[in-house]
Amino acid sequence: MMLLVTEPDHDELSRIAGLSGLESDLLRGPGITRWLDRRARTLGLDPKSHRAMLMESEAERRILSEQVAVPESWIGRYPVSFDLLHERATAAKSQSGIFRVLSLGCAAGQEPFTAAACILDAGVDVNRIEVVAVDRSQSAIEMGMTGILPSMAVRGELPVCMRKRVEQSGRQWKVADEIRALVRFVEADVVSEPLPIAPGSCDIVFCRNVLIYLESDARDRLCRRASSYLRKDGVLFAGHADPRHDLLQTLTSIGRPGAFAWSRRGEPTTRTPIAVTPPTASRPFPNRTLRRPAPEIAPSEVSIAPSLASSAEVDRIRRIADRGRLPEARELAEGLLVTHPADPAVILILASIESADGRVEAARDHLRRALYLKPDDFSALLQMAVLCESEGELDVAARFRRRLDRLGSDGELEE
Repeated sequence: MMLLVTEPDHDELSRIAGLSGLESDLLRGPGITRWLDRRARTLGLDPKSHRAMLMESEAERRILSEQVAVPESWIGRYPVSFDLLHERATAAKSQSGIFRVLSLGCAAGQEPFTAAACILDAGVDVNRIEVVAVDRSQSAIEMGMTGILPSMAVRGELPVCMRKRVEQSGRQWKVADEIRALVRFVEADVVSEPLPIAPGSCDIVFCRNVLIYLESDARDRLCRRASSYLRKDGVLFAGHADPRHDLLQTLTSIGRPGAFAWSRRGEPTTRTPIAVTPPTASRPFPNRTLRRPAPEIAPSEVSIAPSLASSAEVDRIRRIADRGRLPEARELAEGLLVTHPADPAVILILASIESADGRVEAARDHLRRALYLKPDDFSALLQMAVLCESEGELDVAARFRRRLDRLGSDGELEE
């Protein structure tokens, strides 16, 4: 059965996006359009009444934002940045005063928990460590406060500093109490709402892959706000997807490959002396991250990472798609995506279904989301390269092929 979707007009979407601080194009993808329609039915509203509710209700806009922005992170993500954090903390361990970290857009705490453990391992006294984690998602903040993280919070090898500070509990991960006690969670909009942090008081600010979801004015405000919290020699860590143009209006790149590290304009990029960690097997954050291969792109052969959804559910959808019942498979997969919005398995099977049905832009939207979650996922890169080639976008396809070439034959990142 094909799902009927009521298309909102662009003016309404633009107003809702503006009130949410979101880039309006993000609300026009087929996945979000279908989510809006489902959400209206769940609330017992017609689509127009639901859009009116979105314009009036900040709480409802936050729920929408959780569907648009991927509240996705994992322990030790971007290991080079944590190497740099370890160096900064090591240089500061003999000093007095608080070593303060602010995480803007903290998801469920994977990033701030890792930061706290890294600073402890650098030798900073526990009484001098303060980590403040901020997110507008109530569900993410509530999860972070429990210290219980989802299965996808760990990918590949744990960093050394977390190996004895997180343990598996069924399909979840439990963070040690000594780390959880160092992180204070705050539910707030990182762009506009007051935060319990004094300007110029942070050694480190994390603001990773948040800017990509915001419209231009909100991006500018967040860049300036994040910079204002830094000490004179503080470091801001952005993400691989954050636009450099916006960051460069306020900050200067430190030039550490893979760290995505920035300092305030006109400030020194290093604190001296800094003890540089040698690249040995005992370094806190090994660069090696395991990837899984996917040699073909048919729905039945999509590479599936450890899934938040039941593997049986995903397998059932794949079998239905393989029998050519694409509308039914799509509806089931989209329903699963509503409850598992950051599950790579569901996103990739949806991309394959849309591609097989000739819905190129819908497939492209899902693949972009998959590559945001896992930038070096072999299957997502291959699907994107093949899709671009089929559309005659040979130069774009070549870029994805080059990224594939960086992966070993077994799907691992080559050293």
